[in-house]
This record gives sequence, structure tokens and C-alpha cells, in this order.
Amino acid sequence: MTATAGTDGRIRGRLTAKLRNEDGIGLIELLIALLVLNVGIFATLGAFASAATTLRRASHISTAAALADKQMEAYRNASYASIPPACNPTPTSSTTTTTPTGADGRQYTVTTTASCASQGTGGSAFVKQITLQVSDPPADNSRILVTSSSTFSRCTQAGVGGSDPATTACQN
Repeated sequence: MTATAGTDGRIRGRLTAKLRNEDGIGLIELLIALLVLNVGIFATLGAFASAATTLRRASHISTAAALADKQMEAYRNASYASIPPACNPTPTSSTTTTTPTGADGRQYTVTTTASCASQGTGGSAFVKQITLQVSDPPADNSRILVTSSSTFSRCTQAGVGGSDPATTACQN
């Protein structure tokens, strides 16, 4: 055995010992664990942020639907003659816009379109159709949130059979 062979063996022995040494492995494992934890935490935070946005949007649409229902119920409780437009002698249509404040404190734009119509076979010739559109105010892109439509017949509306003889003749 030569001197170089002995030196090679010792060098190889030290390298092997250093490779088998586990100093610093715990630190690498800790960094990998923190990386995996961060990915999980950020995914959870993203889900919460998305859920909060969805809840806010659903609340906004729900308030708009409540405003539309409230307005439509006001028309249902009104007499036929008081619902716009006046359909006699010529059928017309009308559009009105209001900006009520909802229960959430936000303002909404309610556009009411009323028109005269007639029912099909066997129905009354005196029918009014009301269409409500509730949207964000123009400052918020005027996005339509809710659309509600209903028809009102002179025969079935509140106030039928009063002193007005035109309200008693329904099948015209």
C-alpha cells in the first residue's frame, strides 16, 4: 500500500462520514413543513375571501328582491284605476324611476314599466302589465339585480264592484 492509497481512504472515509452526518436536516424539514403550511393557510384565506364576497352579493340581491316585492304588493293592494297607465280610450305605456334606500342602507334604482294589454281567449280586455327592474344606481354600473313582472285585471283587482260602472263589466 502506498501513501496515496492511505490518503485516499482517509479522504473517502471523511466524505462518507460527512454525507452520513444529519446536521442541518431538521432545518430543511422545518422549512418544507412551513412551506406546506403556508400553501394550506393561503388556500383557506382565499376561500374565506371568496365566501365573504358571495355573501355580500347575495345580500345585495336579496335586498333588491325585497324592494321589488314591496313595490309589487303596493300595486296589488291598489285599485285597477289607480295603476298607471290609463288604458282608455287608447292603450299607452309609462315608465317611472325611483331611487329608494334598501334595508342595507344602499340606494337602488327601481324602474317601473306599465303597459296596457288584453288577455287571450275568454279573458278581460282590460289588463295592465307591470314590470319592475331593480338595479344598482348609475354610479355602481346600473347592473340589473332583480326583474319582476305581473298582470293586473280590472275584474280581479281591488275596488271591483264599486260605484264606477266600468269596473263591473269584466268580460269585454
